[in-house]
Amino acid sequence: MVAAVLLLLAVACGPSSMPTAAAQAATARQPVVGGQPEPGFPFVAAIVPVSPFCGEPDAAAPIVCTGTLVAPRVVLTAAHCVENADAPRVFSVVFSTETARASAAERVRVVEGRLHPAWRPGVNDIGVLLLAEDAPVAPLALAFRAMPADGEGRLARVVGFGADGQGGMGLRRSGLARVSAVEAGTFSIEGAPAMSCGGDSGGPVFLEVDGVESLAGVTSFGDLTCTAGTNTRVDVHADFILAAIEEVSRQPPVRAPVDAQEDACARTCSAHTDCPLGMACVTGNDGARSCAVAGLDAGRYGPPCTGEQGGHPCVKAGAECRLWLPCDEAAVPAREGCSVGGGGAVGLVPLVLWLLARGQGRRWGNRGAGRRLLVSGHLRR
Repeated sequence: MVAAVLLLLAVACGPSSMPTAAAQAATARQPVVGGQPEPGFPFVAAIVPVSPFCGEPDAAAPIVCTGTLVAPRVVLTAAHCVENADAPRVFSVVFSTETARASAAERVRVVEGRLHPAWRPGVNDIGVLLLAEDAPVAPLALAFRAMPADGEGRLARVVGFGADGQGGMGLRRSGLARVSAVEAGTFSIEGAPAMSCGGDSGGPVFLEVDGVESLAGVTSFGDLTCTAGTNTRVDVHADFILAAIEEVSRQPPVRAPVDAQEDACARTCSAHTDCPLGMACVTGNDGARSCAVAGLDAGRYGPPCTGEQGGHPCVKAGAECRLWLPCDEAAVPAREGCSVGGGGAVGLVPLVLWLLARGQGRRWGNRGAGRRLLVSGHLRR
C-alpha cells in the first residue's frame, strides 16, 4: 500500500537494534495491503538524498521519507527525517507522482532542516525542511482542526512514497486506515485496509471532519509488518509549524553555491549552514572546523576528473566534477579514462540505503577522503 514509517525509534539505534533474521523474513512475507497510486495531493513530496559523487543520477536516489509542502519553501515532515547532529542535511524534495521520472524542475534542494525543540525519539516527532527556492506546486492550505472527541474509529487517509508491499518505492500512493487510539500528542492507526510503511515517515495523515479532509498528523513510527502505526498530531504543534512558516516568509534561507576554486580547507565554519549548498562543517585531523563535501572528511577540491583517481573520489563541484583531496595532501594531476565511482548520501539511514541501492558499499567503505561517510542510527524510515 502506501508507504509508512520508521521502526520503533526507541530500538532503532546501535548494533543491538538490528532486527533478527526472523523479523526481517516476517517483514518480507507480509505485504502492505490496500492503497493505490495517487495522482492527486501534489503538495505531498518524496525526500531523497543527494549523492556527492559524479556519475550518480538523481533518479536513482532511494526514498528516505515523505513530506508535505505547507508554504512555498517549507516542507513538513517527521523530526527523525531531519535529525542528524553529526552529518549534513543534503536532500532534495521531489514534487512528482513518481520520483524516477521527475524533471529537474520538480527536484528542489533543501537548505536546512529544523527540529521541534522538544524532540526525542518517539516524542514530538515533527520537523521542517527549508527549500532553496519556491516549490513548483502550490502548498497545502493549512487548517489546524482539533482532534475530534470521537476520533477513535474514524477513517484516516495516509499518503506517501514508501514501500508498496511488492518491492517498489517512489510512487505516490494513498489509502484509508482507521484510527485505533488517540493520545495527547499522537494518534495510532491500523489498516482499513491501507497502511503506511517504510519510506512514508513524515508523510501526511488526513482525517475527515465535518465532511472535509484536513491534515491531522505526520507519520512517525510503526511495526515491522506495517499493520499498525503512530502519528504525531499537528494540532498540538501548530505554533512550531506556523513559526517556521513565518520565519521563512520574512527571510528565506540562503546558501552560497559551491566555488571549486576556493580552498575549502581554509574556509572556517561553526555550523553546516555556514558552508555552501552541498557542503558541511566538519572537524579535521588538526581539530579545526572547515567546509567539506557533505559526507566526506575535511579536504579541498583538486583537478577536474572523470572518475575516481588514486583512491580519491570524483565529486560534484557545481557544474564540474573534481577530485576530493585531504587537506594535508598535495594536488594530483588529472587523468582521463577512469570509471566513475559510486556511492554515498547524507545522514545515517539515508547513506546505508544509498549504498545498498547502488551496490557500492565495498567500494567506498574506508577509502581515503571518503571514509567519513556516515551510517544512520535509524534502521528504517
